[in-house]
Parts: sequence; C-alpha cells; structure tokens
Amino acid sequence: MELIFAGIVVLGLSAILSLLLPGNGLRAAVSLIAQLAACICVLSSTVPVLLGGPTSVRSMHWSYPVERVDFEVNAVGAFFLTFSLPMTLLGSVFAVGYLQRDIVRGQRHVGVHFALLSMVQVSYLIIYTVQNSFAFLVGWEIAALSAWLLVIWDYRNQKIRFAGFNYLISTHLSLLFLVTAIAIVHGVTESFHFSDFVPFFRKPSNERSIVFVLLLISFGLKSAFFPFHTWLPRAHSAAPAHVSALMSGVIHKAGLFGMLKVVLMIGEPELWMGWLLIGASALSAFMGILYTLVQRDIKRLLGYSSTENVGIVGIGFGIGCLGLSLHQPVMAALGFGGGLLHIVNHALFKCLLFYGAGSIYRFTHTIDLEKMGGLIKVMKWTGPLFLLGSLASAALPPFNAFASEFLIYLGLFQSVPGLGAGQMALPLFAVLLAFVGGLSAMSIVRAFGLMFLGLPRDPEHSGHDSRENIWMIVPMAIHMIGILAVGLAPVLVLRLIQFPTATVMGAQSLSGESWMNALPVSSLQSVMNVTLIFVAVFAVLFVVRFLLLPRSDRRHVTWGCGYTKPNTRMQYTGSSFSFPMVAVFADILKFWKKKDLPKGVFPKDGSLQTNCVDSVEEKAFVFLNRGERFVRFCLKRIPESVEFSFGVGLLGLVILVALVLSK
Repeated sequence: MELIFAGIVVLGLSAILSLLLPGNGLRAAVSLIAQLAACICVLSSTVPVLLGGPTSVRSMHWSYPVERVDFEVNAVGAFFLTFSLPMTLLGSVFAVGYLQRDIVRGQRHVGVHFALLSMVQVSYLIIYTVQNSFAFLVGWEIAALSAWLLVIWDYRNQKIRFAGFNYLISTHLSLLFLVTAIAIVHGVTESFHFSDFVPFFRKPSNERSIVFVLLLISFGLKSAFFPFHTWLPRAHSAAPAHVSALMSGVIHKAGLFGMLKVVLMIGEPELWMGWLLIGASALSAFMGILYTLVQRDIKRLLGYSSTENVGIVGIGFGIGCLGLSLHQPVMAALGFGGGLLHIVNHALFKCLLFYGAGSIYRFTHTIDLEKMGGLIKVMKWTGPLFLLGSLASAALPPFNAFASEFLIYLGLFQSVPGLGAGQMALPLFAVLLAFVGGLSAMSIVRAFGLMFLGLPRDPEHSGHDSRENIWMIVPMAIHMIGILAVGLAPVLVLRLIQFPTATVMGAQSLSGESWMNALPVSSLQSVMNVTLIFVAVFAVLFVVRFLLLPRSDRRHVTWGCGYTKPNTRMQYTGSSFSFPMVAVFADILKFWKKKDLPKGVFPKDGSLQTNCVDSVEEKAFVFLNRGERFVRFCLKRIPESVEFSFGVGLLGLVILVALVLSK
C-alpha cells in the first residue's frame, strides 16, 4: 500500500512542478518521468494482487465527520489500476506530439495540461482504492473537474466551451445521484465506510431498491449509457484527441467500477436487478451503434461507439447478476469475466482509434469524414493501425474484443433451471448483440473507406504536414501490440481476470481449476488459431502476388462503369453508404437537412447537407427552452412593487416560523 501512496505523492509533486518550471519542454518531460515512476510504483503493488496475492489494506485518520479512511487494493481495484495508469501515460506521450506546436512556440503554458493529466491519475488511485464514501466523492470530483478542464483546452472556441459546460453539467448530475444514494445509506447506517454499508445492501428492502436505481443512474451517466450519453459525443468532438481517448477508454470506466462495487456490497442481487441491467445495456448498445453508423464527425462516431461498448459490458454484468441470483456460478463467471475483459479490450482499441483520429486531424486539419479521402497513400502508419483497430472494434478474430464478446455470448446461451420464461429472452439478447456486431462492422467499413480510400474529396484537407509524428505513432503501435496479445493469447488473459471475477462473485466463486474448466478456453483458442492460419495464408499469397506480378501491372485505374475520368463527386458519401440501413430505422433516427436545390433550365450548382440529430439531446434542449419561456412568462406577471415584495417576504417568514414551532 505504501507504493500506492508513493504514486499519489509523485503525481502530486509532478503536477506542481509542471506549473512552476520554466519552458514547456521541461514541464512535459518532468510530467512524463513522474507518470512513469508512478506507474512502476502502482504496478508493483497491483500486479501481485491481480495474480492472486493478498489484499493490501491501510488506514488513515482524518477529522470529523470522516474520522478514518481505509485504503484497500483488492483484485477488482488492482485490475482497473493496472491498465488505467499505463494507458494514461501513453496518452501523455501522445500529447507531446499532438501539442507540439504549443510546446515549441511556447505561446501557451502546456504544463497546465500535463498537470491535469497527473491529477486524473491521482483520482484513479483514490477511486479504485478508497473504502470511505466521503473520500470516494472527493476522488470522483477530482476526476470530473480535471477532465472538464482538459476538454476545454481550446477554450477560445465557443463550441468547445459549450461542450465542456455540457459535460460539466452531466458529470455533476451523476454526482448528485451518487450523493443522494450515499445520503440515504448514511441515514440508515450512520457511517461513511463501505464496509458498514454491506448490511444495508445485503437485506432486501424498498430503500435498497431505490438506492440501487439511483446508483445505476449515477454510474450510467458517468459511463455514458443511453439515454444518459449526450455529453459524450460533444465532449469527444471538442477535446484534444488524447483527452477523448482517455475519457472513453479510461476515465468513464469509473462508472463501470462503481457498478461492480455495488454488486460486491449486495452479494446476491435480486433477479430484477440483473434483468434491468441487461435491458438498459442492450438498449445502450443498440442505440449507440445506430448513431455511430450515421456520424460524419469521426470523433463523434467514436464517442457513440463507446456508448455501444459500455452497453456490451453492461450486458455481461447483467448476466453475472442473474448468475448470482440463481446460484449459477458458471453463468456468473461468464458474465462478469466477459464484462471485465471487454473493459480492457475496449480501452485498448478505442484509445488507438482516437489517437488515429488525432493524427488524422493534425495531418488534414479536419475531422469531417465527407472532406477526406485517399489518406492511406500519405499516412503510411496511421492508416494500417487505424484499420486494425477498427477490425478489433468490430470484435473480429484474431483481435481482442472477440474473446470478451465470445464469453458474453456463451453466458446468454446458458441453460438455467428455474429461470422460466426468462430463458427465452436470453437468446433474443444474443441475437440483438449479433445485430449490433454487424452494424459495428458496417460502421468501421464506412469510416475507413471514407477517410483512407478513394480520392481526396476536398483538396484543402488532403494533407498539410509532410510526415506523421513519431510521438503520436508510438502509443498507437503499443496499443496495437496489446490488442494482438490479448487476441492471440486468450488463455493467459483469462487467467489474469480470474481473481477479479472471483472477487465480484464472492462466495459463489469458482476454484482455479473449475474456473478454467468452466470457460471454453480450448474452443476460443482454436478459433484464434484457425483465424491466424487464414491470415498467414492470405499474407503469403499477397507476398507471392507482389513478387510475381510485374510492376507495371500492379496499379491501374479503378473501373468506373465506362467513365474514363472519375472525380471525387462520383464517390460514395457517408450518407449514401449508410442510407439502406438508415431507411430501416427512419422512425428512430432524425436528420437535419440544409439544401440549396438547383432551379431553372440552366441551374447553378446546388448543395445538400445532412446531419443526424441526437433525439435525446434535442428533446432535452426543447424541454429546457420551454422551461425558460415558462419562467420568463411567470416573471413578467410578478408585480414590481414594494408592497408585493414585502407581502411575499412576510408570508414566507410566517410559514418558516410555523414550521419551526411545529417541531
């Protein structure tokens, strides 16, 4: 535990030094060195616990009303810390390349940015180890404020300030629900310690049900479950690419950790809790991928994809809760194991994709898919890495997400005695998950094709920088190595999630041998091996073709249906690519259109621009607008006179005195 405290001290000092030291280069260097040192300290403490070592516990005395704060590194907290800090370090490395102009020119104090990245890591160390709800809220708020300030780094842009404000409101709504739930539990237990909350959560009651729903809403807001997701695409589109990557891949995983913490305290959830979690998560996965399919902003597209993926994780957790409720340890292991594995899988490929989007933005100065094209010819590193990350996001073997979704599918197909009519519903959720996977593949084909294939759609955005930045490529390559490592060695990874899964399952956990026997390790490894053989054969054929085919015959113009001089206007747009699927869900998806149609016999050029509108966000703004008009309507009818104000004040004073005397 001392190493965890050392990591907090190192990160805190680096944040201070990043603010005080002269020169942006020195500030960035000190921050990276400190983050690396903190990672070494923390991993030295968490990896042994993750591999089955004893839980580390320490106490720190504080003033009233908290009095004592316990810190504990159990297998679940160790799991989250083990990937959170190294990935944030990689994000800071990417930031050096992304902010290189600011660092070199010295026009902005980049140390502030790196100090905030260090504070985000401090928040991880608090949230994932502290066992006191008051201190947990402190860590929660540090993460929220640090992430908000990182989002509005380019604060001179009004759209970015609005996106940051939207995120700030959403994350504090999450805090409001969390504080309300903790206040209810504290009123019963008269304690802030999570260990004292356990008796409350273990006893079924109306209060427990209310608290569970409040916590589910709070953590759903933090993790951007549908319909609490509207802050996510706006924040991701506005923030620097590495901040978007860390928010999607790492920071909002705190909400999923909170869900697991609630399950740990409940022990054996009620049946309706598992079904509620599965239903809400399935809705999130479905709506998230629908909105992903129609975005023209690459970072908004990746943001909605995160809503889809947290839905997949939530389905796994819901299966785990059903398994605990029905005393089916194999089902619970498949659900929680698949959910935990998908958390780290999503972090690996989503950070890679956001880094790719950042590299593309620095190269082209746009994130609009409809203005790109042909980038594979000039971005020799980003193009292949983005393609492989996209294939991983579609859960195709031999990439990492296939393993986690494979476990979740098996959990949905489990035969459970006593489930009754619910046994019919589980395969239907599996069908929905398969449909989501198909749309995910379609969305990545659309995005990659628009950006990297064909001809540049807008010459102004065909590439401004002469070469790709090595500081941005290295983090992408490391994430790609992680994706392939998890995909090609699922047996090793399943052993790494064994003890976190066992911790969540509690008394129903499986032994080490039973754990590996319950999971389809051999089947999973066989699928990966067959896919790897197929990839190897394809690679050999490609090399043979390259060697045997004459150089003059390797390249030729694309067949254009008789048109010998194709141009950019003959290419598919993003809207035309996704139209067949969008037409099926026309009643769900709403589009904003801006058109200037040609008129007359010899018309001038016309234009048509479409953009998908988030229905939830639109309804929220309509509601707020109506509320504002109602308030203005009421204010206009309040008499502006001293007599009226005095009368209202006197009436309020009388009511207050009456309430005091009645007690």
